[in-house]
Amino acid sequence: MKFGLSSTVLVVAIILAFMLAIVGSLGYYTSYKSDSRESPWAYSFDENKPLLVGKWAGKFIEPDSVEKKINLEIYEPYTKIERIFYSMGLPYKRRLYIGPNKFDGLLSIENTYHKTEQYKVRGAVNKKNTQLFEFHLLANEKETLPYYYSFLFTDGFWKQNAMNFIITIRFRKSTIPNNLKNHEPFLSKKVRVSLNRV
Repeated sequence: MKFGLSSTVLVVAIILAFMLAIVGSLGYYTSYKSDSRESPWAYSFDENKPLLVGKWAGKFIEPDSVEKKINLEIYEPYTKIERIFYSMGLPYKRRLYIGPNKFDGLLSIENTYHKTEQYKVRGAVNKKNTQLFEFHLLANEKETLPYYYSFLFTDGFWKQNAMNFIITIRFRKSTIPNNLKNHEPFLSKKVRVSLNRV
């Protein structure tokens, strides 16, 4: 039985695809193993091990005594799709911010009227103690007449299925919106927030 040119090309293509899959699988495993060693807060071969990445939820009380729900999702530094492309040496648009001990995510704050505010999150884990972290919000300032308010997050700590951090809520009068950064807040209050894994 003779093979034509098209059959030969097909066989070669199958062999190359098979080899690429093997190389990609080895690269994926090696990459994941390296990351699980360097970023144990984000990756683990143990599916039951608690990680910082994932979904968290809780509540906090604002200075005006309004209770709000808060949800935080911390993404893996590299998604599975990003890692697959990277492992096979293929180009893929990766998030520019991601680097050693850094993460990004999404934070949602919901008030009693079910109105939700969403913020993109960027943060970093302490290199010496990965249970300590800090993060900030992008496009933080919101206008709610008669003032502007903003959130500042500091002193984050997590362990297994619980985390807490300090949130500073700052209110500025909206009479001078063009000078917010230089205008001292007329009210600034620190609140401790506790979240549990969802």
